[in-house]
Amino acid sequence: MNSCQSLVWSEFDCIEARAAEYLENSQASSEKEAFEMACLDSDSLSFEYDDFLSEFDSILHKISESGFFFVEGRNMGWRHLSGYLGVSAGDARSFISKAFPKTSEWSLRGSFDEVQKILTLTLSHHDAPTGEFYTVRQGKFCEERGEVMAA
Repeated sequence: MNSCQSLVWSEFDCIEARAAEYLENSQASSEKEAFEMACLDSDSLSFEYDDFLSEFDSILHKISESGFFFVEGRNMGWRHLSGYLGVSAGDARSFISKAFPKTSEWSLRGSFDEVQKILTLTLSHHDAPTGEFYTVRQGKFCEERGEVMAA
């Protein structure tokens, strides 16, 4: 039994796949035209992103039903920083807004270990094209300190 689940988001890969569909269905006469059509197909990209968020939500819920997460990061940004963050999030969209850098274009490749309940991610964007590395595990809220800590 496989205890790992993959999690992937790449806007470019989605656009390329959609462009290939346009060519295959003869809706475009060239690769360039197909790519341009796919770039303009915001509905398709939005549906793909919603599917990704749904899958991410499911994984986050398996890690922590309470919505408390402990995130460790390495090689973050252009200065290659390391650190950790306690995150309280009810869904993937909220988690992304709190734990990831504020950038509009990024790709993610991750693996969720269902036995250990740990998600490992590589997040690539313009300040870290080779990737930032994150480990997400269950956290707990520490009332004494008023923050989310490692469980």
